[in-house]
Amino acid sequence: MMSNDGEIQLCEPAPFVYFENGQMAVTDGASVWLVIITCEAIKATASPPEMSLRRLVRFAEYYRDLAAAAISRGEDIDGKVWVTEATVLSSPRTLGVQSELISSGRRPPRGVRQEPADASHGA
Repeated sequence: MMSNDGEIQLCEPAPFVYFENGQMAVTDGASVWLVIITCEAIKATASPPEMSLRRLVRFAEYYRDLAAAAISRGEDIDGKVWVTEATVLSSPRTLGVQSELISSGRRPPRGVRQEPADASHGA
């Protein structure tokens, strides 16, 4: 576990999708890195494979942790850190993330047609 001094945190801008990849920024308080999460990495994070801003935001702290590990290994290049499918698949947390997502049940994202359920109308 990292100490609070120099701990990698999410920072502005908020996670966003640029072309086919997700991007976000992290900082240790002194430096800022651009984290690029490939489309394949986002799809590999959980089941079913999906590339969306919603998933990028949902797992932003997970990607931050992967980026922090890469930074600590000196794998950042010109202020950029890449999170690839291989990074996600080799991460010991991936299995936990996948089972947590599967056990929570798949709910359609907001904006997707949903049949009204009796429970949703109760006060």
